[in-house]
Amino acid sequence: MTGRWGDVPKDTFISEPIQVDVSSISASNLGSGAPSCPMRFTWRGTTYHVAKVLESSKVLRAHDSSETYVKAHTFRVQTEEGVEMVIRCDRQIRGNPWRLFTVRYL
Repeated sequence: MTGRWGDVPKDTFISEPIQVDVSSISASNLGSGAPSCPMRFTWRGTTYHVAKVLESSKVLRAHDSSETYVKAHTFRVQTEEGVEMVIRCDRQIRGNPWRLFTVRYL
């Protein structure tokens, strides 16, 4: 899929739940209250394997106090299947907090 500038890949907004393989999540960041990026997850019946985490970030929500609340953790990943995806763990969602935000076919 390409964008209007020729062969620049186009991001497609998805915002759907994914099923994370919890055995593929490293426990290294859990002590600080942050999730690690899952290395394997399923979306629409297809399992994706993360080859590389390209970027990670936090979405902050300010409160009336000096403390800052982390609303979500976001990971931009490249999969072994040749897809770049942005996945997000939203702390405000009950049940399954993991969502696929965008997809870019490379």
